[in-house]
Amino acid sequence: MTTTNPSGNTMRALLVRETGWPNGMQVTEVPRPQAQALDVDSVLVRVRAAGLNFADTLSIGGSYQEKQALPFVPGAELCGEVVAVGAGVQGLTAGERVMGQVGAGAYAEWAVMHQHRLARVPTAMPDDEAAGFYIPYGTALCALRERGRLAPGETLLVLGAAGAVGLAAVQVGKALGARVIGVSRSESKRGAVMQAGADVFVAWSAGDLKRALQQAGVGAGVNVVLDMVGGDATVAAMRCLQFEGRLVVVGFTSGQAPTLRANHILVKNIDIVGCYWGPYQQLRPAQTRQSFQTLFDWYRQGRLNPRIAATVPLEGVAHALEQLACGAYAGKVVATLSIPSGVTE
Repeated sequence: MTTTNPSGNTMRALLVRETGWPNGMQVTEVPRPQAQALDVDSVLVRVRAAGLNFADTLSIGGSYQEKQALPFVPGAELCGEVVAVGAGVQGLTAGERVMGQVGAGAYAEWAVMHQHRLARVPTAMPDDEAAGFYIPYGTALCALRERGRLAPGETLLVLGAAGAVGLAAVQVGKALGARVIGVSRSESKRGAVMQAGADVFVAWSAGDLKRALQQAGVGAGVNVVLDMVGGDATVAAMRCLQFEGRLVVVGFTSGQAPTLRANHILVKNIDIVGCYWGPYQQLRPAQTRQSFQTLFDWYRQGRLNPRIAATVPLEGVAHALEQLACGAYAGKVVATLSIPSGVTE
């Protein structure tokens, strides 16, 4: 085990004492993970920044598929500096910056990460971008390339295009050679979606989405729909698919899973697939590493440009999550953490 000899037994963290949304969680002192207690395949990091995700609101509310035992520190995504590594971790040393995903615990000054759920941060990538890169871009590439089989020259429709995953999907879709249509409920999100590289933006919240696309010049339908929204939006978007189109389901920010008619699926030979990216990281670690090599290459080439909508302190996370759940942001919200005084790194 290598370590920078961290000191102290407690840390500041956002603590959830009971489930429910919205939640009266507060920043408080909690026991800090210790280097000597690391599992062989784990890494202890000092958190520099943490990315806010819609899934955090579900976890805090108690409705996420991965349940946490109370009390717990929420937060699934972070950028941090390696402090210590378990005996079985190869190729990482203290002082390196990493980004990655955790089951919970990102909204704290220190966190423990699994070696298969992290990646080294590119030298030129700042902490705030790194804190919001791993989940959105990892999800987008897996959803579009592996699950959606998006091919160069095809047309991609992104539902919820102004969110962090949506904007990442717009950029990844363009990098894969597709024509990209971004759909969001609000006209105010047009600038962010177009700046991400979308070929067409459509502001839509109800009614005939296919007609709205036709009015925007997308008359032939689309090959792939990437759906973060669910509910009636999924049904409307599925009607826009061409023959042998693919619907990739990533999440339900509307709060409703869609009800789909099997005859519509049948007559167009539509594929409907899900993309819950989390398990891939540990079940297929080599594929995950290769995916991030591709993403980092695109980042260095300027083809991926993470949009940070806002940065907040740890004490501002609860309010920012409430705003995020209401669709207030275009892009990623990141919490930045200061170095605690008196700590030797």
